[in-house]
Amino acid sequence: MKGRALGAAVATLVAFATTSCAGGGSDDSTGSADGWTKVTVGQLTLERPSDWTEEAPTGEKWTKRFVGDGVELQVAGEFSEDPTASAALSRLDLPAMVGLENYDGGGATKVDVKGADTAVRSDFTFSDAGTAKKGVWLIAGQYPYPRTSAVSITGSSLEDSTVAHIVESLSYEKKNS
Repeated sequence: MKGRALGAAVATLVAFATTSCAGGGSDDSTGSADGWTKVTVGQLTLERPSDWTEEAPTGEKWTKRFVGDGVELQVAGEFSEDPTASAALSRLDLPAMVGLENYDGGGATKVDVKGADTAVRSDFTFSDAGTAKKGVWLIAGQYPYPRTSAVSITGSSLEDSTVAHIVESLSYEKKNS
């Protein structure tokens, strides 16, 4: 239940800070590594652990949510119309600074996402009801028709190999309007 409260808190912060997001999604294990399922949400495709269960997204801005092993993965396939991923990150980072207990943002690191013109990763820590948690935000986008997609991975313990696989599996499909 604490994870659900955290997800709701993060989603509420994102809902407060963002202006539009849409797009459903689909799951497909075709072409995925063993134990992984491919998910497409809006313009973003990624692989998630197959044993994680899909649950209702927490907040209106996230369009897909998967939970497993004390970790929550949420995806916003159409997150914002910011010109860069780093600009879109501020829509998550700034509200988290004031809304999450003991929030410590780790800045942004450029990552490569197939098909994206711009992409960043931001690792962070925070507390939820006194329990230390970790999180990773991944944002990919395009220009000159600015759009971004976002991924949030949070939990009390994030396995580096799981996060790395999700990051490496990311691909972004551009829209030209």
